[in-house]
Amino acid sequence: MRNRQLMNRLFFLLLFAAAVYGLFRIGWLGQVSDYNRLVEILRQEGVWGPLTCIGVQVLQVIVFMVPGEVTQVAAGYVFGAWAGFIYSWIGIMLGSVCAFGFSSLVGRSVVGRILGETRLTRINSALETHKGKSALFVLFLIPGIPKDSLCYAVGLTEFKLGEFLILSGLGRAPALLFSTMMGSQIYEQQYFSLGLTAILAVAIGGVAFFYIKKRRS
Repeated sequence: MRNRQLMNRLFFLLLFAAAVYGLFRIGWLGQVSDYNRLVEILRQEGVWGPLTCIGVQVLQVIVFMVPGEVTQVAAGYVFGAWAGFIYSWIGIMLGSVCAFGFSSLVGRSVVGRILGETRLTRINSALETHKGKSALFVLFLIPGIPKDSLCYAVGLTEFKLGEFLILSGLGRAPALLFSTMMGSQIYEQQYFSLGLTAILAVAIGGVAFFYIKKRRS
């Protein structure tokens, strides 16, 4: 059992290291924060466009300072709402696996230095309760929560990878779809629909925020 856990952790570390090295090597870090440049990068012919979109989303999860909303709106702008959603979701899940596995391997001392001990303690206290699963889902559901850094924190808890991926994947889906819809609506110049989408996203986020606030009180 220990050998299997060691192999799993080694696999996560190698995947994380390969992803970081490859994405830094091709110079994407400075480009994915530039919306116009990012749109140009994603407009590659054939299969390379979708693969690039997936790779960009992996990068923005691992390097969580990169704003995910920019990459997601760009995906919707280039590929349309649904295709952009699918490519982005795949990349985000792969990046989440890397972040989760990295934390479970290196431990709290390293992750605490990356995220900050105060933030890490606050996240762990919210998740390590009998309602931890519902709290995790809601945290990923609320727009504006730093979801990518949250992936690193969850890797230090008792959550299994499968549980984490299901809850985070479902929780991320609404905000991700709203982002790719907005990108598609910007491309098609449907500004009225864009405004309605933004209002709906804020409303859902507000409901989720007040739910978790009430739960804590």
